[in-house]
Amino acid sequence: MKQALKKMPLGLPLTVSGLATIATIFAGKKAHIAFGAVWGVLSILHALQHAGKLKHDAKDIIGQTAHRAADKAEQISLHAFLAGTDIASYLPGRIRVYNLALAGNARLAGQVTSFLRSFEGIEDAVVSLPTGSLLITYAPDELRRNPHLANIESFIREHAKIH
Repeated sequence: MKQALKKMPLGLPLTVSGLATIATIFAGKKAHIAFGAVWGVLSILHALQHAGKLKHDAKDIIGQTAHRAADKAEQISLHAFLAGTDIASYLPGRIRVYNLALAGNARLAGQVTSFLRSFEGIEDAVVSLPTGSLLITYAPDELRRNPHLANIESFIREHAKIH
């Protein structure tokens, strides 16, 4: 019975009963109630047929919204972190920056160093928790093979207080 219900197309019966309900508004109360009841029952059956799809779509929409919000929060956090970073010194293969957000924040320090170490050419990234200092050591030639990292290195070189 459930399988037959799931496979039964209800679009046409729903449309007919809906139009009949509207058409009988002025025809007679009993006919209007009867067609309205049929329309209501068919609507409920139709919703039951698609309950799984509705549930899946709702989860998907909620998941996408949460994912977009997390991405936006991560971007805002990254921008805030970079805005608070002071480029202290630069030598090819060695960069030191300071960021007060790193001072005393072992969790953030771990995230930043793990992220930096994931790039080819980065030899090490070490945070001094008392000062918020981040020392990045890298192989310049290897790092410069990645055009994005080469651009970042150029920016750092141009904006460092000590060369």
